[in-house]
Amino acid sequence: MNTPKVFLIAFLLWAGSAAACQKPLSAEAEEQQLSADLDRWMAPYRDEKKAEFVDWMAAGENNPEAALAHPVTRHMQAFIEKNKDRYLRLRLAGLETLPPAPETFPGYEVMDLQVLDEYFQQDSVSMREIIDLTSVLTAARTFGPGGTLSSVNLIHLAVSDYLTQEKGMRWRDYVRLYGLGWLCFADPIKDTQWKVVLVNRAFVMEYSWDYATNGIELLKVLVYTGGKQQPGWLAGRLPKASTPQQKLLNKVDEFKWMLYDHFYPDFDDREIEERQRQFLVENRGAYTALRNAVLGRYPPIQRERWAEFSHEDPGLTEKMRSNLGLFDSFEDQILPESISINELKYSQVLTTATYVMTSDNLGYDWAADWLLGKEVYARRLDGNLWEVQLFMGDVACGYQWNTATDELHELTVRRKEKQ
Repeated sequence: MNTPKVFLIAFLLWAGSAAACQKPLSAEAEEQQLSADLDRWMAPYRDEKKAEFVDWMAAGENNPEAALAHPVTRHMQAFIEKNKDRYLRLRLAGLETLPPAPETFPGYEVMDLQVLDEYFQQDSVSMREIIDLTSVLTAARTFGPGGTLSSVNLIHLAVSDYLTQEKGMRWRDYVRLYGLGWLCFADPIKDTQWKVVLVNRAFVMEYSWDYATNGIELLKVLVYTGGKQQPGWLAGRLPKASTPQQKLLNKVDEFKWMLYDHFYPDFDDREIEERQRQFLVENRGAYTALRNAVLGRYPPIQRERWAEFSHEDPGLTEKMRSNLGLFDSFEDQILPESISINELKYSQVLTTATYVMTSDNLGYDWAADWLLGKEVYARRLDGNLWEVQLFMGDVACGYQWNTATDELHELTVRRKEKQ
């Protein structure tokens, strides 16, 4: 089984979905500090120990048991043990913000886990084995219930095959339903074990999570087969929100969720774009403040280092423009509504840049970026206009971004000169 490929899929889905499981402000501040501490702890694997990290990735692909016993895994586990109390506080705080799970799921039917495993299984590696493996290898970056998505959301691949092949759902409809986001729920079971329920318009996952060990046991999967759901189902069932940031994240999640009521099954892309535009206009002030706060936490721009990347890569630059929906030929362009609405705590532009910049080596570089931390620098040029740089190995991306208008200037991907 190609484990790095699985990691990539998991991280992509996690990055786009984790906002559904939020934390109180104090926990968010503590997570930022813990994440920064982990970045520093793992920093040697970007440079002098890079070969060891590559070896760890290879072990994950060819020999999961070797990956679990590898020095890189032990290094991450040492960090977790050193900061055990911080992890416990953050994970419990995240759980306590979530509403209790619904008692019923109208329109969904329980999927036999054995059938699910048959769809999931690759090269005789079972779903259970992959969840166990990823729950260990991703534990250091699991700061709350949202982080568990990097382990369990792998079943999305099997569910999509089952619904399209066995239940006759069109792939296009599955993508539409899945794209409406997640609602996250939690209930205590015993001691450090909680039941976590993640509800998507296409399927539901229910699993127990031991937040002390990051151990996960998949309990139930339900797939949607019952026609159009009742209007307003689960409306307002969102995490506790006491800050402007949390309230905006809740608004975004509910906006996406309720698009189903307005458009399913006949989605109108133009009408959805117009609704997204209206949403952005109504919440522009909150978006701008949150984006500025995130950019303000990055270290300052690296002029001398940027100069080392003297060769623009036109192919990657164009690929990045295309992936961001910037199809016009003008240098100054505006992010489309579908990207802008998600340009919050989990930066879509930087996520897209990482994906594009690692397209030659997705498994290693994406995992390195997620586990070792993004190397991002920023500085405010004027008002809401920022300059941003992202470095990954021999590739770098730079652009200017107006956080209030979504205008992007001077977007470019560069490489170092080959020696």
